[in-house]
Amino acid sequence: MSEHTIRQYLQPKGKRTLEFLEQIERAITLEEAKQQENRSDSPPWNVLFETAEQFDLVDRASRLAKAESITEFCRGVLLKRAEEILEEKARGRYPAGGLPAMKVADKTRGK
Repeated sequence: MSEHTIRQYLQPKGKRTLEFLEQIERAITLEEAKQQENRSDSPPWNVLFETAEQFDLVDRASRLAKAESITEFCRGVLLKRAEEILEEKARGRYPAGGLPAMKVADKTRGK
C-alpha cells in the first residue's frame, strides 16, 4: 500500500477493514522479525562478529546492496568468496596452506 492510502485508513474517519488490519499486523510482525534479526547480540551474529562495529559495517553494506536481509547478504557474500577460493585452488593459484581447513589439518599433524 502507498503511504497516502495508509494515511487515509488511519484518519479518525478512515475505514478500517479487517483485511487492512490484517495487512498492517503482518507488516508489523515482519518488521519486528527483521529488527530482531538485525541485532548484533542475537545469534548467529554474536558468534560471527567480534564487535558491534563489525556487525554495523556488514548491516550498512547489506542495506546498500538492497539485500532482502542481512542473512541473505552474508550467505551470498560467503558463497561467492568460497567459490572464488575454490576456483583459485583448482587453477593452482591459491597459496599452499592458504585455506583455513588446510591450516587446521597441518596443525593436527604436528607440522
